[in-house]
Amino acid sequence: MRRRLAIVAFFVGGSLKEIVERILAPLTGLRMWGLGREADVLIVQFGERREAEGSPVGAYTLRVACAWRLAGPTALLVASGDLFTPADEKADLETFDWDVRGASWWDVRMDDVGRLLEQPVTITTFLADSYGGVRLVATGGIELEIFPNSSPSPLVETEFWRLVRGGDSEDYVTVGTTGIELVQPT
Repeated sequence: MRRRLAIVAFFVGGSLKEIVERILAPLTGLRMWGLGREADVLIVQFGERREAEGSPVGAYTLRVACAWRLAGPTALLVASGDLFTPADEKADLETFDWDVRGASWWDVRMDDVGRLLEQPVTITTFLADSYGGVRLVATGGIELEIFPNSSPSPLVETEFWRLVRGGDSEDYVTVGTTGIELVQPT
């Protein structure tokens, strides 16, 4: 059983930006590693590596479902839009299957970035905006920027990103078009 709490700015105190800053504060000083994807969702691990449910996880797992980019000191390294670019120059843009591992430019670039992250890359600071956007700044001039790109709709609720604590799929904070939601085990 889990408990769902919708966090509203007037209840917790502060703007969405201030609440997101409090949520992300524990990432400062943690190593960033384990970049991957599930379908079109970026997965990033932070902190000490350990096993949970047979997979390596960090103290925190960030799951990004909106637009994002990972940059180095002088160039973009990989970005969400790379998913829909084929890795094979002979592939047909209209028919290639981006969900097949290795078929997209995202997969190629993520492999390169993964090698870069074999050296310790640590979160040094972060910036949040008033809309759930975030910039995580790390050593080596690495920055992960998350920028929500959907407005609230009465028809569809969109999740921008989710921060999961310690590999526990029942203990997380979600930021989306409806604000922030905290889910914890009971």
